[in-house]
Amino acid sequence: MSNKQAAPSPILLDAAAPLMEPRFLAKRLPDVVAGGVDALLATVGAIEDFRATMEILGAWLEIERLRKQPIRIARSVAEIRAAKTTGETAIVVHFQGSDPIEDELDFLNAFQACGLRVMQLTYNTRNRVGDGCFEPSDIGLSKFGRKVVQRMEDLRIVVDLSHAGNRTALEATEVASRPLVVTHANARALLDTPRNATDEVIRAVAASGGVVGVCAAPFFLAQDKPATLDMLVDHAAYIAELVGAQHVGLGFDFADEDEEDFVYFGYDERYIPRPPWNWPTGIAGHADAGNVAHALRKRGFSESETVGILGENFLRVFSEIWGG
Repeated sequence: MSNKQAAPSPILLDAAAPLMEPRFLAKRLPDVVAGGVDALLATVGAIEDFRATMEILGAWLEIERLRKQPIRIARSVAEIRAAKTTGETAIVVHFQGSDPIEDELDFLNAFQACGLRVMQLTYNTRNRVGDGCFEPSDIGLSKFGRKVVQRMEDLRIVVDLSHAGNRTALEATEVASRPLVVTHANARALLDTPRNATDEVIRAVAASGGVVGVCAAPFFLAQDKPATLDMLVDHAAYIAELVGAQHVGLGFDFADEDEEDFVYFGYDERYIPRPPWNWPTGIAGHADAGNVAHALRKRGFSESETVGILGENFLRVFSEIWGG
């Protein structure tokens, strides 16, 4: 009888999960579990102010305290791996924008102490830090924005360039001394929309040691035809060819938004249609996440490359920045 233990299954990580909210957790978790997703970067704040964001974060902390749901707020890579071992879903606190810190750098200290581990600099429009991707001026990173990047690095919070204007993103890579990420965007070379990353930004992120998470949002995959899982893999393959598969991850960005959300988040109808949205065939939600590994292997990615894209590439970056 062999004493050899089976190798653990790879971590499947979604680096952009706006659907994961405290009030909808019980409703969303079954699909997450069905799709084999082990860890998610849950959107806790974006364009909200400090108080509103702290209320949501407090709700997450209360769920953690009560321990009635099979989740663990992960503050380290070790905790992500431990959650998988115990059958829990790891939740990483993620801000899709820096508005929650308002104009106070020290608010970053408070959020970090409460679990914040990844933060975008901007959302779609201009804020105190810089220009979002839908600002036509793209004036770049502000003086305050440079201080934000530096404080994030001091606090070991991962800098996320998703939704940033091209110049804003590039200037952030010049200021930063650690790897940066784009948690959820595709290659602009394959679909020309401001929300997708230019080759220049992809190269700069890779040069920092970072990762770009390919995104399942249908309007960042196709414009005039239905989106599919194969299109998602097209973007993964393009980025891998450009900078190496070690710089590719997953950031699905599944959402369930209505007309009110469309206005609230400042979507631009030139690039994002009004909801409801039709999600890609084969990857229409977290329940389909298990399809990705097969699609990557079918496309010719090696086993180690597939494991990296599923989650280990992001975990490598997180470990380097978080320190464990």
